[in-house]
Amino acid sequence: MLEFSMEFYCSATHNTTLRVGTLGPKDTSSEQTLHYLVTQWRAEKISVIIHLFDTFTELKQSLLDEEIDLALVPHAYEKINDFYMEPSFQLGFIFIYPTPVYGLAKRKNVELVSDDCTLVTHPAPLPLLPYLLPDYLDQNNIKVELVNSTSAAAIQVKQGLADLAITNENALRDNDLEFISQYGEIEMSWSLFHKKKNSISQEKSLL
Repeated sequence: MLEFSMEFYCSATHNTTLRVGTLGPKDTSSEQTLHYLVTQWRAEKISVIIHLFDTFTELKQSLLDEEIDLALVPHAYEKINDFYMEPSFQLGFIFIYPTPVYGLAKRKNVELVSDDCTLVTHPAPLPLLPYLLPDYLDQNNIKVELVNSTSAAAIQVKQGLADLAITNENALRDNDLEFISQYGEIEMSWSLFHKKKNSISQEKSLL
């Protein structure tokens, strides 16, 4: 059997407080996973300040600017190579943690017009659409718009800016939506990145 293990490392772990960022807003799968990590760190007497970003691009820039100590990124992010290939970043940890239940959501007590629907979703779960669409909805009649997160998708449906969202159960609950179909949890792998020590010291020497 194949086995893999990795010990968590971060150049800032000598601090009693870690600043950790990931994709927001509230109720994203990334935020849920970060809260799982927070419980682990608190057991080690390390406090955590959570920073949520609208995009992974903003998250990366914040780590580059040393506004955060760690960046949490799911491997479903289509440009995760931007983090791995950044010369000043180092992989601190890699692990598996499931997402919340994913599904296709709409507003409660609102009927769908099958030939005129707008669906919003983050790019990552878009391949779930054929499995989530009920028989009475034709995918060819659905306008798909991409947003920055599953939480943002739920917010747009709540606001009436879209009819359907591929979202997770946390965002569904907080935005008072309902699932018309469910896919379930996704076994997601995640990476934690931090800035290399030598990169930090080199930058300070140039100031």
